[in-house]
Amino acid sequence: MTTETSQVQVVQQGVVCRITIDRAPEHNTMTDVVMADLQRAFQAAEHMEGVRAIVLTGAGQQTFCAGGQLKPTSDGSPFALEPGRFDHPVAELFRAMDRCNLPIIARVNGGAFGGGVGLVCACDFAVAVDTAKFGTTEARVGVFPMMILPLLMRVISRRRLQEMCFFAERFDAHEACRLEIVNQVVPADGLDAAVDALVAKLVANSPVALRMGRRAFAAMNDLSLNDALNLAQTILPILSQSEDTKEGMQAFAQRRTPNWPNR
Repeated sequence: MTTETSQVQVVQQGVVCRITIDRAPEHNTMTDVVMADLQRAFQAAEHMEGVRAIVLTGAGQQTFCAGGQLKPTSDGSPFALEPGRFDHPVAELFRAMDRCNLPIIARVNGGAFGGGVGLVCACDFAVAVDTAKFGTTEARVGVFPMMILPLLMRVISRRRLQEMCFFAERFDAHEACRLEIVNQVVPADGLDAAVDALVAKLVANSPVALRMGRRAFAAMNDLSLNDALNLAQTILPILSQSEDTKEGMQAFAQRRTPNWPNR
C-alpha cells in the first residue's frame, strides 16, 4: 500500500509503515502542512492491516530533518500562531506520536537539528548514519528549543541537555549515541540493514503486548510512582486475558516459537 500527501510519503512495506518527510531540497524542514500530514500518517499507520512498526525518515542522504521552517511573519517572529489557535502544530504532532499504538523507529539518514532532534526523541528507537550531525542551535538565532524540550527531557539527562540547549553547539552521531538520542550508529550502507534488524526483534514479540506497553510507557511518564503502580496493576490483568498472552504461555510451556494471533 502506498499513499502520498503533499510532502510526506506513506508506504506500507510488509509489517512496516515507512513515513518519509519528502523535502530534500529544503533539508526536510517541517511546515505546518508537513506536520499536519505527519499526524495523519501516524494515525493511518495504526489502521494498516499487518503493520507492526513505523519507520520515520527523511528523503535523500543529507538530512533527516532540519527542524521547523523558519520564515519570519510581518511582526518579525517565526512562531506566531493564527488568531484563535491555541495548540502549536509541533505540540499536535508530538501528541499524535505519543498516542500512537505502534513502536516508531527513527531512521536518521542525515543531519537532525532543532525540531528534527525532537522528532528523533519522540520515536521509541533510533538508528543514525555515522556522518549525521545533530544540534539544538536555536539560541544562536534568538530563540530556544522550547517546543521540543519536553521530549528531550524524557531522553537526555538534565545537565547534558542544558549544555545542548545553552551552548547551542553541533555534535556528531557518536555523541548523540552517548547522549542516548540514538540507539545505534552505523555506516550509510548499513543503515537499512540495522533498521530491518530492529524491526525483526520487534515483530518476534506479541503485537498486543507491544501496543499496550507503548501506551503504558507514555502514560506513566507523567505519573507519580504511586499512580504509575496503580495504572500498572489495572492494565496487567487486562493484558493477560488477550489471545496473545494465552498463545505466549502455551508456546513457552511447549518450548516453541509463538504464533501470534494478532499479527
